[in-house]
Amino acid sequence: MTFVLNNQLRGLLLFFIGLILAGCSNLQPKLEQPTVKVAGLQLLPAQGFSQPIEVSLLIANPNDRDLHLRGMSYTIGIENFDVLSGVSDQLPTLMAYQETPVKVVVSANVLQLVRLIEHFGRNGVKENVNYNFSAKLDFSAWLPALRINEAGKIPLAAKKR
Repeated sequence: MTFVLNNQLRGLLLFFIGLILAGCSNLQPKLEQPTVKVAGLQLLPAQGFSQPIEVSLLIANPNDRDLHLRGMSYTIGIENFDVLSGVSDQLPTLMAYQETPVKVVVSANVLQLVRLIEHFGRNGVKENVNYNFSAKLDFSAWLPALRINEAGKIPLAAKKR
């Protein structure tokens, strides 16, 4: 009889542990994805063969809570060539329902730049150049990392009237 009781207690205990774990998964807040706009670029002083570029971003937080960033990795591509990339752990808090200005430094991938120049040499430069910005925003251990992808076109020629 003790054996049967132990199995019943063990089953009941496993059932409650399962309920607790299922409840914890619902405690993780659902976050809407922030949006990122590239607001500007500025060349920084060259460092040897490297040309760092400061990128000014506006990150909009559409959530009802401030988001504290631990770090961010990011890539900027032109015509599907990932030419600029960087990482940062010096980031401001993204305030709830606000756009937060963020400045990050990127460095050029020389091999991808050569491929991009070769691409333009073969295909010519169009009126619009495609760009993409992708980033991984890393929050605290309690929140999952968010991946952001933005894409668009940069007009290079004035529109004809």
